[in-house]
Amino acid sequence: MMKMHVIHRNLFRLLRAGAFGEKVAIEPLSAWKWNRLYQLSLLHDISALVYDGVMQCSYQFFAQLPEQLFQTWGKAVRETEEKNREVNIRLSELINLFNEQKTRPILLKGQSIAQLYDQPLHRTAGDIDIFFPYEVQARKADEWASTNATTTEEPEKHSLQYTWKGVQVEHHHRAASLTNALLNRTLQNIISDEISSNDAQYTYVNATRTEVLTPTLSLLLMLLRNTTYIMNEGVSLKQITDLGIFLRKAGHRVDFVKLDGWSERLGLARFSQLQGALLTELLGFEVDEIPFMQADAETDISHVMQEMFLLRRQHASEWQFQQGRGVFVHASNTSAMLWHVRHSARYFRYYPAETFTNFFANFARSLEYIEE
Repeated sequence: MMKMHVIHRNLFRLLRAGAFGEKVAIEPLSAWKWNRLYQLSLLHDISALVYDGVMQCSYQFFAQLPEQLFQTWGKAVRETEEKNREVNIRLSELINLFNEQKTRPILLKGQSIAQLYDQPLHRTAGDIDIFFPYEVQARKADEWASTNATTTEEPEKHSLQYTWKGVQVEHHHRAASLTNALLNRTLQNIISDEISSNDAQYTYVNATRTEVLTPTLSLLLMLLRNTTYIMNEGVSLKQITDLGIFLRKAGHRVDFVKLDGWSERLGLARFSQLQGALLTELLGFEVDEIPFMQADAETDISHVMQEMFLLRRQHASEWQFQQGRGVFVHASNTSAMLWHVRHSARYFRYYPAETFTNFFANFARSLEYIEE
């Protein structure tokens, strides 16, 4: 394993213990370092999973937290559980509602993956993401949301975002998209063919039978989402943990020959290799657990580690172009814009076709903020 700070080593060990049930040895930390570790777990939305690791290692002398931090952390975990319970209730209500409308709702992303965890309530919930594979039914679902939700907006094409009973929900007319037109056309064909040629797959959320994507397509889209997030924001340990959980719990149901074919058509191999390297270097996976990873290929993740633990990372959403009093246009957050330029360049070699168009797609979206 690559050299890293003791705080980071303990963070990964506790995450492995909490999420994957591994037995690990904790190194001694000062009170300040324990607080720093907690902050990093919050930064990556894995605090409840890391807390599970703390509890699993509680018999170890060096895993004893300062009492105030222990209480604060425990309270945060209980709040995560409560939020997840609320999200699951609303999700089951929406699924039943849309099934009655015969719109064929398919659960995407976090809430479908959460069901694979030993403690699903400890995976930090985000939005409820629902995919409607047929355009007519998708518009019908959007019309319902426009009438019944408190706020609605379209963050991007082929989607609708709204708040319903206090929970954020997003409708997707496409399960995933790429900014490169040719690659995106290939991706949409893959998604359409896979859905039309396979029987529906299901999971249970709050005792409600809920349709999800096939395991092979789910893994492809997980790799793509991670790729897009890394290009725009940097590595998310929450998403990398999701990937590891999926491989451990559902990997045996994936057609990796089909996945390799899709990956080749989409040019995704290098970014998949990077994600595999993160699993082996940070979460203790063996190469033979990751069929999409080339065992003889070396991937340097030192540049990833450099930005992974900055407590305030620059996000693409932090910069946009605005028009000043004159005719000149300026960036609202110049440092964030420069960070994004450097960041995109760093990952260009992994996915050149998509990295290039992704950067300019973000650039074009930022121009929409200019006053006319």
